[in-house]
Amino acid sequence: MKRRWFRAVLLLPLMASAPARAADCTLDALHWLQGAWRNTAIDSPGEERWVLLPGGALAGSAWETSKDGAPRFIEALSLSLANGRVTLRMRHFDGTLARAWEDKSAPVTFVATRCGPGDVAFEGQGAHAGERITYARTKDRLSFVGEFLHKGKPHRVDLEMSRTGD
Repeated sequence: MKRRWFRAVLLLPLMASAPARAADCTLDALHWLQGAWRNTAIDSPGEERWVLLPGGALAGSAWETSKDGAPRFIEALSLSLANGRVTLRMRHFDGTLARAWEDKSAPVTFVATRCGPGDVAFEGQGAHAGERITYARTKDRLSFVGEFLHKGKPHRVDLEMSRTGD
């Protein structure tokens, strides 16, 4: 019994700090994402770009090609407030924009769960529950880690990008 009580006491600070970190997440705190970021991986070069909108939200776009330069996909992204929480929404299209990957009324949605001065973590919502996205910036480098579920199987995407412009 004493061990359970001791463990519970040790976990209290962790449980109390997690919601506070998510509650402290604001759009202003994520302006460090702004800019153009190039992924120069040999098998899938691509770029992600974030711009600040007049109201403080962020709009993003991304693309990826195959080794021979053929477009693989194009992605539209937004970071905005929904129900008081920083929310990442995205839609994917084939490389020619001829076919959307998601239903037109259901974007992929993630909610910020942790924000720091140069990093942010998002948790998937709805059909994407259990998935995670993390961005971390160090100077002119941006890391992206996506932990996704494809047909129930884990799929991890790691990207290291370099800043190419504003």
